[in-house]
Amino acid sequence: MKIQYIFVLAVCFFSFTGSGFAQSIQDIKKEKEKSEKEIAYLNKLLNEARNNKNVSLTRLNIIQKKIIQSKEIISSLEKEVLFFEGQMKENEIRLTELTRTRESMLDLYSKLIYNLWKKKDNTTKLMFIFSSSDFNQAYYRYKYFEQIQSYSKRQLVQISRLNDSLYVRNMQLKEYVNQKNAALKEIDLKNADLLVQQKNERQFVRELQSKEKNIIRKLQNEQKNRNRLAKELNKLIASQTKKSGSSTSAYKMTPEEKLVSEDFAKNKGKLPWPVNQGVISEKFGVNVHPIYKRVEMLNNGINISTLKNAEIRTVFNGVISEILFMPGFNNVIIIQHGNYFTVYSNLADIVVKKGQKVSTKQIIGKIAYDNENGSVLNFQVWKNMDKLDPESWLAH
Repeated sequence: MKIQYIFVLAVCFFSFTGSGFAQSIQDIKKEKEKSEKEIAYLNKLLNEARNNKNVSLTRLNIIQKKIIQSKEIISSLEKEVLFFEGQMKENEIRLTELTRTRESMLDLYSKLIYNLWKKKDNTTKLMFIFSSSDFNQAYYRYKYFEQIQSYSKRQLVQISRLNDSLYVRNMQLKEYVNQKNAALKEIDLKNADLLVQQKNERQFVRELQSKEKNIIRKLQNEQKNRNRLAKELNKLIASQTKKSGSSTSAYKMTPEEKLVSEDFAKNKGKLPWPVNQGVISEKFGVNVHPIYKRVEMLNNGINISTLKNAEIRTVFNGVISEILFMPGFNNVIIIQHGNYFTVYSNLADIVVKKGQKVSTKQIIGKIAYDNENGSVLNFQVWKNMDKLDPESWLAH
């Protein structure tokens, strides 16, 4: 009975740990797949940028993003190798335990068979039963023979199951070895590709360093355009606040606007992206230039690099508060969501008008394209007069 208990416990343990590890490797593979999709999209952006020699800085940003994602894939593959090594070690331990259990059960089974063989003569068996001192003892001796036969049959079944478990474990071990070797081979390939990408990055850095004066002048002009946009947005939001009847910097909301505002706030971290696909090429706040470290750029939103002619969509229900044209940003659309405002800059074609109600993911226009920067959307989120980090509001 003790051996039977050990066998059942072992089977349950293997089933439990197997499902737990399966979840772990599934998470690792999901991380790798996510990075691979990101690299596939970055390659599309890079191919588009290669068509124009002027998009040097954009190409550098894409290559740097690609390097980061390549390192993420290598990290995921290294986790896979560690997982498979752990599984191999676990399998070896369990194989040893199963082998020992099988040997114990075979030993017990052989003894049972030997005892049954010694008592196989029906005459001997009957004499043993009839030599009992009373009826109860005779009955128990009879049941003893029955139980011995029944137990020996169960032992045979359990030994057969153990043999099956050993076979499965051995097959799993071979599979883990193969998968580990495949992951190691893929790491070698990814490392080789990473070296090529890093070489391209250094080449672009040298090219941009040779154009330092020209690029710094353009960056200074871009910062001036950003400052003008920030000043205009401040003025427009302040005007909206004043029209609402508020005597403070906070927009005075109607009951309907309050509901929209509350819903907007509840969806922090869940809002859809303003483009179907894109990568954040510049973050919120002060950004140090990747090459000219003394140059800092203030971004009141985030820059999202996307494909040429990509459609721009709303991130939440709201009302088109303002549409304006700004130098360096082309068309700018401001959408109001109660006391929250989202700003979409650098649009080429506009398909909405001022005062129009819009719904989540509704198309409002297309991204503009220029030879210097490619297709880049500047996306901002404001609450009253405060600028917020849009990345923390978008779904990840």
